[in-house]
Amino acid sequence: MSGILSIVVQKQEGSFGLDVDLQASAGVTGIIGPSGAGKSMLLSTIAGLADPDEGSIRLDGQALFDTAQNINLSPEHRELGMVFQDARLFPHMTVKSNLTFSRRQTRAALSTFDEIVDLLDISSLLSRRPHHLSGGEKQRIAIGRALLSSPAALLMDEPLASLDLARRREIMPFLERLRHRFDLPILYVSHNLDETLRLADSVIVMDQGKILARGSVEETLSRIDVQSLILGGSTNNEHPEPVTIVAATIGKRSDDGLFSIETPWGVLTAPNITGRYGDQVRLRIRARDLVLSTTEPAGLSIRNVIAGEVGIMTEAGAAQVDVLVRPSNDHNAQPVWARITKRAATELDLQPGRPIWALLKAVVLTSDIELEALR
Repeated sequence: MSGILSIVVQKQEGSFGLDVDLQASAGVTGIIGPSGAGKSMLLSTIAGLADPDEGSIRLDGQALFDTAQNINLSPEHRELGMVFQDARLFPHMTVKSNLTFSRRQTRAALSTFDEIVDLLDISSLLSRRPHHLSGGEKQRIAIGRALLSSPAALLMDEPLASLDLARRREIMPFLERLRHRFDLPILYVSHNLDETLRLADSVIVMDQGKILARGSVEETLSRIDVQSLILGGSTNNEHPEPVTIVAATIGKRSDDGLFSIETPWGVLTAPNITGRYGDQVRLRIRARDLVLSTTEPAGLSIRNVIAGEVGIMTEAGAAQVDVLVRPSNDHNAQPVWARITKRAATELDLQPGRPIWALLKAVVLTSDIELEALR
């Protein structure tokens, strides 16, 4: 099992300052934030491509960088794998030569060459040169090369950012395999919410060189201020639609084809979901996919209902309002956001504390989300 990556660094570049204190253990730590937040600068300092002004970087207790001890290991001695936005393959080498170029003999291999080739489905590409590869194929080779270097941790700097939508959808399943296959710290930088939802085990939110929030994917990325930063900052939308993320477990499939999904809100149902009985999954609930009722619903086709009470209400432009519904079955359960018109809120006489029923029109697993164009 790989150890813990500990980073405490400060770096000033012109008017921009990076000031970060974080730890990452085995699994995917998503680092998300708007463009210019300092995400790539952070990875560059960890990799040894840029020197912090002050601080320390340690991997499993070993100092990679430490100003107090005057330690600054070169990138090739840090035992870190790095995947960039562009694949950075050697154009004169075949795929096989690119893959084996950075192999290290100092650490036990994560996997054999054949296992990596099989994992990334690149056996048919081994004799090709980079100019005969698609963008998605190049990134798969870059990931394979990083893994074959036997890294103690893996740094991935927006590996999908330079790809078109089709190539991003092509490579995502391979990244998901990577997440489940290797037991090492993986720092995954992105400014795309759906990407992070599908891949990350935990998340760090950055803005202006600092960590704004950190924690579980479900709680952190359900925060409306975090979503406003990520979505609003990249779309110039002052009121991005809230999304609620919740951990769930796939239950049994009934005779009529519906799957049960166990959630903190109770058991929901959904057809045609990806996964198997007992799988731990995440649900993404968009605010637009909720209907609110002040009376217990009956005689409706909607099957999934959350009983609760009205929490806070925030304006979402001139005509809409976002309503936080706190489930009544468990006051510690994650609340869910709904977006309705101000007229509806007035006619329903919604007030904090009032009993409410939230009807879910759609239940989507994050693993079933089709990546959209970068926002």
